[in-house]
Amino acid sequence: MTYTGRTLGIGLMDGKPFAFYLLCSRSFPRRKAIVRENAVYIENLTETDNPYVSYPVVRLLDEYAVVTNGLQTDFIAQALEWESPKKALVHVLDALDYERDDYDTPRIAGIIGTSGKGWLGFAGRDEFWVKTLELKDGKAFVTATYNLGFAKLDFPGFDGAEELAERAMWLSFEKKVLAVGIVKERKGWGLAFSPRR
Repeated sequence: MTYTGRTLGIGLMDGKPFAFYLLCSRSFPRRKAIVRENAVYIENLTETDNPYVSYPVVRLLDEYAVVTNGLQTDFIAQALEWESPKKALVHVLDALDYERDDYDTPRIAGIIGTSGKGWLGFAGRDEFWVKTLELKDGKAFVTATYNLGFAKLDFPGFDGAEELAERAMWLSFEKKVLAVGIVKERKGWGLAFSPRR
């Protein structure tokens, strides 16, 4: 199996936009996801002075859901108030750049909209890209901090955010800790975790 670190994907299932975040970790596996209002936070449960292991991971807006591996989540959500998803990703990821930790961990970010479009971004030490994607039913566009780049996967069917999070945990990556699933519902966004809290 491959170690991907933090992985996120966006796609479409039965006409509904979805996103998932899969946290894999070698160094800090004791973490949990916490919901606060329209946001989800990853909270580290191991004592450390590492500033990158607890962070906002999801921000749910009326028109968009933002998913990332760091503090860029909130900055991208704020930028969406006045600019397009593509520009929000370009500006925020370019400004923050990769994380200054021992691994030069890339910043990754995804946005899904209610219109069936999606956006992915990657800011690494030697690589930077932002893609606008037409979401396709049964497919997920995926990126990760390590060893994946950009990929298009056939994604197993699911019914709702809870099953989506479980399916994300099925992906054949090493050191899985938790997954977050987000699905556009008739009213608002469905949100769930795996393993269940």
